[in-house]
Amino acid sequence: MSELKNLWAHIKISIQSTVSLRESFLIQSFFMLLSNLVFFSFWWIYFSNFKSIKGWTLSDIACLYGIVNGAYGIFSVFFGGSRYLARMIFEGDLDMLIVKPKNLLLQIMGSKSVSSGWGDIFSSAVFLAFSGYATLTNLPLLALFILTACLVITSFSIVMGSLAFWIGDSHSLSKQLFEFLLTFSNYPKSIYVGAVKVFLLTIVPSGFIGFVPIEAIKDQSMIGSLTILGFTFAYAYCAYKIFYRGLRRYASGTKPGFKV
Repeated sequence: MSELKNLWAHIKISIQSTVSLRESFLIQSFFMLLSNLVFFSFWWIYFSNFKSIKGWTLSDIACLYGIVNGAYGIFSVFFGGSRYLARMIFEGDLDMLIVKPKNLLLQIMGSKSVSSGWGDIFSSAVFLAFSGYATLTNLPLLALFILTACLVITSFSIVMGSLAFWIGDSHSLSKQLFEFLLTFSNYPKSIYVGAVKVFLLTIVPSGFIGFVPIEAIKDQSMIGSLTILGFTFAYAYCAYKIFYRGLRRYASGTKPGFKV
């Protein structure tokens, strides 16, 4: 419990820091909301001409965007420090955190809040309201899947960032793989087949952020929901183990230089 209180303390400081720059905060949030709406408009145009994509309708896509944007928004606002893990490892920025008697990984996760994440959260509310999925029956599942998707995103970010323990400056690679994860989470299940679908359910788990939760909601599947929960917690545990296994190799960063 004390670890969670410490995490919340870090998150509060990070959020206060971003909100204090009011103009920047509002501009970034607004343009992220606008960007999400623009991307969704392409689907609107598509479904104006075609009724569905192998059973997926515009409402399904809107719900998909609602879950993905909500998950990514929560990740950015509350656990944004995970995105910078590779750089922190390479530049030796973990030194100041390791000496503190607190959980290192939680400190990293709560160390930064990204203003644009609020735009994603607002987008999520708009998309879910539009989708028609936000009913009293579905709301618990929607909330659950937004949280599990957020945990998968956070875990993937930690795994990618932890590569820096083994290969040095991996910030660019981690960023590209992270963008890959998000990009492929925004499309319906029906466009993926064979090895690509397996890839998106295992190595880069975009499916568990996007289309798998939608299918579970559409089918009201208990097995589907339990599968998502099982995968999410297993993946989070793997991310935790990978980070702390890599931490054994950490030696005040690998970037040449002197830190004061």
